[in-house]
Amino acid sequence: MNQFTEITLGLGKHFFKKQSVLIYVLLAFFSLQWCSVILAETPGDQRTISETVTIESKGDGGIIIAERRYAVIESTTILDISGNAISLCDLRVPSEALVEYRLRKDQDSVCVKIENKRLLEGATSLVIADDPG
Repeated sequence: MNQFTEITLGLGKHFFKKQSVLIYVLLAFFSLQWCSVILAETPGDQRTISETVTIESKGDGGIIIAERRYAVIESTTILDISGNAISLCDLRVPSEALVEYRLRKDQDSVCVKIENKRLLEGATSLVIADDPG
């Protein structure tokens, strides 16, 4: 072997070592990411329930169904009887609605979607005493 071949082989070994280390680091990183996602998602976090209920009242941060509070967050979709998107402020209660919510361990359930189906007697968009928010 001449001096040029030794230098070339030396650079090749060095290059492949760096490439192997990079591959191992990337594999470890993605494996840890994947494990953290799996561990963070418990069955309670994934359970979404959808049912027709009577919304009794509302407040800044939620609605009351059967004397239980359900949180309403920014990403919650709220639809009026016509199917138009509205804010919690514009939601008229009491009303019957199809409510899709996600259970949370040791916290109020969080509404994913509220679809108003029928207004009940005395329905108003005003917040009346006992604000659940």
